[in-house]
Amino acid sequence: MINFVKNLPRFNKSFACLIYRGNIKGLMQFFGTKTGGYIRIIIAAIIWGSLGTVVRLVDLPVLVIVFYRVFFASASVLIYIVTRRKIDRLAVGRNIYFIIFMGLLLALNWTSFFYSIRLTTVANAVLITYTAPIFVAILAPLILKEKLERITILTLAISLVGAALIASPSVAGLSKRDLMGIIWASVSAITYAILVILAKPLTGKVHVSAMIFYEELVGAVILSPVLFIYKFDISLTTMLVLFVIGAFHTALAAGLYLSGLREVKAQQVGVFTYLDPVSAVVFAAFFLREIPRLTTVLGGGLVIISGLILVYVTRERVQTEVVSE
Repeated sequence: MINFVKNLPRFNKSFACLIYRGNIKGLMQFFGTKTGGYIRIIIAAIIWGSLGTVVRLVDLPVLVIVFYRVFFASASVLIYIVTRRKIDRLAVGRNIYFIIFMGLLLALNWTSFFYSIRLTTVANAVLITYTAPIFVAILAPLILKEKLERITILTLAISLVGAALIASPSVAGLSKRDLMGIIWASVSAITYAILVILAKPLTGKVHVSAMIFYEELVGAVILSPVLFIYKFDISLTTMLVLFVIGAFHTALAAGLYLSGLREVKAQQVGVFTYLDPVSAVVFAAFFLREIPRLTTVLGGGLVIISGLILVYVTRERVQTEVVSE
């Protein structure tokens, strides 16, 4: 661990130099390493963590929010592809059937997660949903033939303890409503784990932007009937917030996550997704004045420590010299 700490200044200096000198090529090469993959996944998790705070601004039915989230996400990705003149990326061949299935899972995943938040406390919903990495760690060696490493099991255990500490003040006294919320959260956890497992081999065959576009488009098509089922009014401000949720919290975050997944083992990705609830607590404390308890702070510390341990033990040697312009 001492060597890891000593290497941090050199790592940070090199990374900062890449940004300061505007060396885009060198920066892209850095993000193509395993460490770069970790960073992309961490950024995606933090973006997702801010979602709860932003959603507080939207007073709409759950299914309507989910629809606009996936609709604006698919539209944003399509605009990106068209403006970059990368239409050929949308040609995915027979993989389209596989992606459609993932779109169905995605719609179910987000719907079940938002329902769990409505039916039980956010802490309970987050704790149950973030048992998903355990399912990933168990299924990855069976389906993807990845070697289940001891360090993965250790860090997952530490992360789970941290998540439990975050939610511990509100675990007691479950009602029937809470129980239904936990059931929905369990569905969200299982579908999330399956999505991670399915996405891992597909990232080498289909471009990330195409995968996101088709998944979100399928979700939007499936959820489109809710526009006629519910009666609601949407102001310009609310529509802008929904656009941010779709374009930033979904499209951009998913792009970072799936591209990072190429460089990182699926079973290790789960550890960093615990930064989602940790960052959610931070955003809520700063913007909503929801000051976290001591157990929340301790739990968040364990989550971060587990991620640092995983990076240190499984890291690749990163080229620290700045590439010449």
